[in-house]
Amino acid sequence: MVINSPKRNTEIAEKNFVVNTSPERVWRLIGKVIFSSLPGMEQVEILDENRFRALLRMKVLGVALNMKLEGEMVDISPPEHFSVRLALEGPGGFLRMKQKVTFAMTAVEKGKTAVACKAAVEEMGVFSRAMFLGQAQHFAKSTFVAIENRLQDLA
Repeated sequence: MVINSPKRNTEIAEKNFVVNTSPERVWRLIGKVIFSSLPGMEQVEILDENRFRALLRMKVLGVALNMKLEGEMVDISPPEHFSVRLALEGPGGFLRMKQKVTFAMTAVEKGKTAVACKAAVEEMGVFSRAMFLGQAQHFAKSTFVAIENRLQDLA
């Protein structure tokens, strides 16, 4: 028996905004801004210049979970764009998800930068999709809003 695998590359969040600073400054700030905008992320361990792992505390259907999070920066082209591949895994290997989050920075006017953020699920099992997709969408959207607000504050 073959069970259809869930759709791949399902977009779960997108946010576009303009920041009153140069793409180079956005590039210098965005890594720190991302880390400071992730609620519930603890025990962050930087493995090398492009990889990290952490513990992500969250609630799924009202149940507190500690999710293992691993991330790797890919598709890096300063100061224009980069992506982060994320792998999440819940206790006992449940609720697995692989996600790709992309950030693109484009100069739009003198001293202003358009920032485009997009999050897409690359792999997620049927059970994880049923239990976790809505939570992942909410988390990505709220994180993009927090990133925008923080960049606006620092611009």
